[in-house]
Amino acid sequence: MTFSHMISHEWKTRLGRPAGLVSLLFFAALLVFGAVSGRMERDTRLEAIATHHEQIASAMDNWLKNARLLEEKGSEAGVPPWSGSALDVTFSSALPPGPLGDFAIGQSDILPSLGGLSLWSPDVRLFSKYEFEDPVALALGGIDIGKVVLLVLPLLLIVLSFDILSAERDTKRLGLTLAQGAPLRALFWRRLLIRGLFVLSAAFLVAFTAFLFQTGGVSLAERLPYFAFWGFTALLYAVFWIGIVAFVASRNRGGEVNVILLLIVWAGFTLIVPAGITAVAESVYPAPSRLAYLAEAREAENETRLQEADIANQFIIDHPEMLVNESSEIPAFVRTAFLVNSTVDEATKPLLDAFEAEAQRRDASLAWMRFLSPAIITHALFNDVAGTDSARHRRYMQAARDFKSAYREKAGPYVVAGQRLPTEEFAALPTFKFEEEGFDSLLRRHWGALAFLIIVAALLLLVADRRLKNIKGPNDEDSG
Repeated sequence: MTFSHMISHEWKTRLGRPAGLVSLLFFAALLVFGAVSGRMERDTRLEAIATHHEQIASAMDNWLKNARLLEEKGSEAGVPPWSGSALDVTFSSALPPGPLGDFAIGQSDILPSLGGLSLWSPDVRLFSKYEFEDPVALALGGIDIGKVVLLVLPLLLIVLSFDILSAERDTKRLGLTLAQGAPLRALFWRRLLIRGLFVLSAAFLVAFTAFLFQTGGVSLAERLPYFAFWGFTALLYAVFWIGIVAFVASRNRGGEVNVILLLIVWAGFTLIVPAGITAVAESVYPAPSRLAYLAEAREAENETRLQEADIANQFIIDHPEMLVNESSEIPAFVRTAFLVNSTVDEATKPLLDAFEAEAQRRDASLAWMRFLSPAIITHALFNDVAGTDSARHRRYMQAARDFKSAYREKAGPYVVAGQRLPTEEFAALPTFKFEEEGFDSLLRRHWGALAFLIIVAALLLLVADRRLKNIKGPNDEDSG
């Protein structure tokens, strides 16, 4: 029987029947829903970022207009005399979605992706709004194409293939098949390959369509390497589950036994083990409390603000070289606010650094636990390739703070001296841009996980193949 005849036979006897067809269509519908949901989530972030940029740009256009009027006409400009203060300059900052940001929501819905950078706000307040989102909705998360592949693809493989050998055994056809000299191993692997190909075809057809038509303004050339990485990861994950199905089915037990064992394995790898690891992690490596960090930071902030006058006076004593224009029309509280916020940033920086360092240590300590479940490995890979992992968000927040610190160094002398920021200097100021890591960084981070999936899948397939060799014919002593 040729391979094309095998495909036709599998379609007529299993995949094209109502139960198999409904399962495939339901899987395809979930994939489409996940792709659309991921695109909507990404587009919502893009719209929020665009609105944020427009609001900041409008405010800065007004700042520049007033500053130029003061430079040209002085007191006759008819604008507030404190216009043009360097403290009033605000920069827009945003973490754009990754090239494949529509394929996984990841942590993008619970971590900040935009914020205005202003010297009026200390670092502890730069990204505080996101903390007030609905915690229940955030805990549940949204569905995306990655989650469908992660949870539903292995379940569909189990439903379609658990009885790939036991169906013959349960209907007493296995002995007849072997007696006729049918190549059992070839029959087994061809059936499993065909059923797996139908499942993978549905997944990759929807994924490729999303890749082509959900670009979000990103070129296909830029999306292509990330999609190829995503596809390779999804393929390895599917091959692992095909190996699991083959490992269990090759034991030549009844279909009921197979399906129970496979469902237990599915629940273990996708639900129980991840939940158990989370519980253990919270006990052994508890996540640093953001609430505790914010409480300590704001306590330091309040103590610093109580010393406003002393801070301003001490700064003038320590820096007599910085000439203060006492006749300046810019209010003195602007200088005081700058000095206080700078002091607050210095006081809270150790707290912030300790919080971030503890979070990174925790992630590094728990990294080995992902090898307990291929689902955890795949989930982390999907989030990283989509640019929705927590590490990328942390890099963005650190980059925003560094950018604000660099501007503070440039603007400080103007604010302290009560001088306006020259419009020429304002025009020369850089804009915030998040520097992405290269694609090679993604490969370096995850080559070990990919190798692990390949090795485990290969071992499962080899053991299953060895078992199939040992299934004997009806004339043998240990007949099947």
